[in-house]
Amino acid sequence: MKTIHLPLFFLLLCCLGAQAQGVDDALLFSQTYYEGSGRSMAMGNATGAMGGDVTAACINPAGLGVYRSQELTFTTGLQYTFIGSNYFDNREYDGKGRVSIPNFGYVITMENSNYKPLRYLQFGISLTRTNDFNLNSSAAGLNPDNSMVDAYLQTINGIDELHNPGTYPGQYLADNYPYDLDLAWQTYLINQYQDSLGYYYYDSPVPPGNVYQADRLRSKGRSEEWTFALGSNIKDKLYLGSSVGLAHIKRNSTRTYSETPGDPSASSNQFTSWNHIEDLGISAMGVNLKLGFIYHPVSWFRFGAAWHSRTLYTIEDDWVTETNTALRNEPNAGSHRYISPSLYQNYDFWAPRTFVGNLAFFVGKRGLITADVEYKDYGTAQFFSEVFSYNDTNDDIRGLLAPTCNFRVGTEWRVHQFFLRCGAAYYGSPYGLGYDYGSVKKLSAGIGYATSDISHWDFAYEVTEATSGYTPYQLYVDGVNVVPDIVQHKWRSKLVATLKIKIQ
Repeated sequence: MKTIHLPLFFLLLCCLGAQAQGVDDALLFSQTYYEGSGRSMAMGNATGAMGGDVTAACINPAGLGVYRSQELTFTTGLQYTFIGSNYFDNREYDGKGRVSIPNFGYVITMENSNYKPLRYLQFGISLTRTNDFNLNSSAAGLNPDNSMVDAYLQTINGIDELHNPGTYPGQYLADNYPYDLDLAWQTYLINQYQDSLGYYYYDSPVPPGNVYQADRLRSKGRSEEWTFALGSNIKDKLYLGSSVGLAHIKRNSTRTYSETPGDPSASSNQFTSWNHIEDLGISAMGVNLKLGFIYHPVSWFRFGAAWHSRTLYTIEDDWVTETNTALRNEPNAGSHRYISPSLYQNYDFWAPRTFVGNLAFFVGKRGLITADVEYKDYGTAQFFSEVFSYNDTNDDIRGLLAPTCNFRVGTEWRVHQFFLRCGAAYYGSPYGLGYDYGSVKKLSAGIGYATSDISHWDFAYEVTEATSGYTPYQLYVDGVNVVPDIVQHKWRSKLVATLKIKIQ
């Protein structure tokens, strides 16, 4: 049975040692949650077989084949992300709101002839947001058993060469652990002591337990895709499409982990507080190819399928850490601060390919029901570089991540000039279909209004819910991590408006 300490899908956590890519990073670059037009969002973004919406170019580019005129689309919205955390039975809440532009696009349609098999050709350009990293999260609780410093001590006390008489660990830690242990050493969070035989051991003024721990994250950024798509309409029966996607990811985050005494007034306290701050900036550019078809055998039914190639990303990141301590024990009493050198990295990443199936049922011109299903194997994600070996990381990805399915359904009904819509989506856990942590659930509803023959307004409201967790640090006893997960629940509400203008 696979045992998982699950990272929160929308957080990118930094490791305690030298910064290296891992499963969290693979998910950051692989997971896709479409944020399309108001019509598409209201219908759960289940637009693959429906077509006629600029968002469809990201899901099944054959959807462009439904267009018979030129169209300009612009979408803007408001969103608020609310996160509740539970750590040692203590609940913390945090949130963040912002204005966003999840989608805009332009479709050019060229009519050929109603008497030839090829009726229409379409070319579309769109920008669609595929993930959102804007959030604040806070978790805190009283840990009666251990401190993050115990994880530091477990590491340093396990390095044999640092225990010999006359050994000074400063250069060794600077060379091998410049982003955590060296900072702890430089700020006297870890001290060197000598036993009766002259050998060195390491300890800390922070006690092993009864410490109040807080872990806070401030994150901003997004992933999005520029899509350049071609569509065609053959006899109003077969629609074909292809697209090239230029993906972009931008994310900046600051994680602050801090500890204070569980009993601040106790005279035995040797420290007042300490914290560890990690600043991480990520920028990535990627490219992919998508192919799709939609077949319309009868007036009331369409079906289709699409293939999304693996996205090849070129990634740059910039990472720096800082440790601050306020100590009460002599001779190191006072405040101390140390900042690590900045780490710049360049590497590449293959995101998994995706297979999409689409269905749509029509009730005359009054309404429709549509559904999409996606298959994606997150275990095929892969890092590579000409400088570093990612064999261990890729082995972890294959061992922890697994195939999963995403489901989207939606419906639309026309009442005079109004269009009433609702939808739902379930994005399966990247750890496999048997897991719930990491899965994402969405509910949406909306309304459209045709103001004239050339302009149309669409409004949508969407709620996203997810539950997951992560371990703030790793401390092992008999090979088992004894630090409990921080369990987090996320709710995101989003209100969007889309203006569509048909150009005759």
